[in-house]
Amino acid sequence: MRVRIPRSRLAVCCALALAVLAGETPAEAQTARPPARRTRPARPAPHAGSWEVSGAFLWQGGFDIGSRDAELTRNPATGNGPYDLFTSASSLGSGLGVQGRIAGYLSRRLAIEGGVRITRPTLKIDLSGDVESAPNLTATETLTHYVFDGSLVWHFAPFHKGRAVPYVAGGAGYIRDLHEGNALSETGAEYHGMAGLKWWFSSRPNRWGIRGEGGFSVRDGGFGFGEGRWTVPVASASLVYLF
Repeated sequence: MRVRIPRSRLAVCCALALAVLAGETPAEAQTARPPARRTRPARPAPHAGSWEVSGAFLWQGGFDIGSRDAELTRNPATGNGPYDLFTSASSLGSGLGVQGRIAGYLSRRLAIEGGVRITRPTLKIDLSGDVESAPNLTATETLTHYVFDGSLVWHFAPFHKGRAVPYVAGGAGYIRDLHEGNALSETGAEYHGMAGLKWWFSSRPNRWGIRGEGGFSVRDGGFGFGEGRWTVPVASASLVYLF
């Protein structure tokens, strides 16, 4: 038995089918798009695992090393005690130098860093009191002063939109003093405490900045007369890169 569909109803069905097909895009007709992958938010910088390198110009203060008498063994017939030929007094002048450091962050606030400081101070030795009344003399020599050190650095809360970061640092190092021509070297220990400020040029994870600091350095050994410790001021200005 045939069922006849009126032409008007057939036209309406065709129109509805075309409208449904027209509403689908070709991509939707073939397959559904996969959901977009979620991206992990960027970690704040610095963070544990960040690194920082810096190069600096350095100034180190001078100090008096001490004095010593040049002595001979006295003839017992002329008295007791040593026979003084002359007296020498020495001082190490202030000097300019360079400094390089690399630091690894253990957390956003705490970092451990190591580096080397190189300065070229002038050693001055004054000779006086000659037993034969010779005129007083002053001898000078340029030393090369190395300090290989390590420090713990604690950063305080940043300010000025996160670009200014104050910090303190403390640590110890190894001293090596070389005389002119590297003919003689002397070693010792060094202890230091510093305070400073880092100023970043941007807030990007990898960024440049500058660093200024000042403090004190305690020398135990190195060039000097006898045993003793000397405390000298230290200041530096650095260019810094964080990554």
